[in-house]
Amino acid sequence: MAVWRQYGQAELDAQFTLDSIDNLDALFARRAEAAERARATLPHRAGLRYGPGPAETLDFYPSSSPGPWPLLVFIHGGFWRSLDARSFAFVAEGYVGQGVAVAVLDYPLIPDVRLDDIVESCRRAVTWLHGHAESLGCDPSAIFVSGNSAGGHLVAELMERTWPATHAVPELVIAGGCAISGLFELEPVRRSAQNATLRFTPEEAERRSPARRVGRGAPLLVSVGGAEAEEFIRQSQDFAAAWAEAGNRAELVIPAGADHITVVLDEFAVPESRLNAAMVTLIREGREG
Repeated sequence: MAVWRQYGQAELDAQFTLDSIDNLDALFARRAEAAERARATLPHRAGLRYGPGPAETLDFYPSSSPGPWPLLVFIHGGFWRSLDARSFAFVAEGYVGQGVAVAVLDYPLIPDVRLDDIVESCRRAVTWLHGHAESLGCDPSAIFVSGNSAGGHLVAELMERTWPATHAVPELVIAGGCAISGLFELEPVRRSAQNATLRFTPEEAERRSPARRVGRGAPLLVSVGGAEAEEFIRQSQDFAAAWAEAGNRAELVIPAGADHITVVLDEFAVPESRLNAAMVTLIREGREG
């Protein structure tokens, strides 16, 4: 019996796990090593507070080039309930040598908060970064957002243009974005085994599904690994198409053979890889435009 599209329950549950990735423990270890290397070797300011909550902090990595720099914000994944900014410090290695500063966000996690609260924390982070951009050496008109998995979903939430007015920042505060392995329609997540801990209600899934309210927005890269689960690939393809149909610039990048971990570790965070190059191009063109 189908519970979402063509999937039965077991098939749907399998779409939102990492069980199909070979050598997963080794990949996690390599990711952790890369993060520790970045924190040990790159100048940075850790734990800058952007909001009142205990988890509302970010790590800032200045570029090694003369400023003011464009700023790339990175929002980590973990199904909105796990992981942290420290674990993704390696993302900065892909950009600080190319004239781009990087801010890696922490945010409060489920079950301590609900998804609405997480979205609001990310908005506070962008608002804080815009207000402090010049003191950090950054260009406040060149803020770009990126993130993977749950972070890809949060990128899509930040790309819509109605929230800046409520936070006293320009409507175009986001100059562009990159949503990696994002979840843009949350109803299949709600119907999957993941909801045993996420506890999304039907109302939350509707309200916080970016695919249901695509409007005008800044240029957006959408990426997903070619070896990822079918639902991640389909959602990325559909969201990129919807973004373009709404009159926006959209580019879909699917690195062949990349999985849910390596699409960030070996593609987004590695200088001159296809996805990294696309992000740097978007930043440079966005700043010139």
